[in-house]
Amino acid sequence: MKIGNTIVEGNLKEDEVLKTRKTVRAIILKDNLVYMLYSSLYNDYIFPGGGIKEDEDHGDALKRELKEELGANKVNVLKYIGFIEELRYGINNNNSTYKQTSYYYICEIDNITTPSYNKREKAQGLIPKWIKIDEAINHNNQELLTRDEKADQGFITVIERENRILKYIKEIL
Repeated sequence: MKIGNTIVEGNLKEDEVLKTRKTVRAIILKDNLVYMLYSSLYNDYIFPGGGIKEDEDHGDALKRELKEELGANKVNVLKYIGFIEELRYGINNNNSTYKQTSYYYICEIDNITTPSYNKREKAQGLIPKWIKIDEAINHNNQELLTRDEKADQGFITVIERENRILKYIKEIL
């Protein structure tokens, strides 16, 4: 099920899209809290997850991503929630354009060890944190006001995407 309309960065049009990208993202909940990744570089909260490799199904991609980003050695995929589509620019002003589809799943994790961040994730200063849903929404909304379309190209749609899911899970729970 598609959650909301396609999020579009700037004036990007579908016929300008050069690449497609599919991602999986985990919604991890406990006692009115959600487990998210805080980026000290971008000062925002995002759901853990990332790109699906060619030889992976969604479950395998979630397990790999949650191992890398959270250090989760045990991942239980409980329920598919839905997907969000974005038309967005590539990061680092590389003039790429993407149609990204992010699939969201409620998951449980256990047997947590140290995350193994890649170079980009280390640079973003990712920190796993439990946070109240409303606190994450409010924080991301405040950060969105400071974003610069040119300087933050490729990251503009992220906060809108994540806040859309935060509001959605708040409604359905």
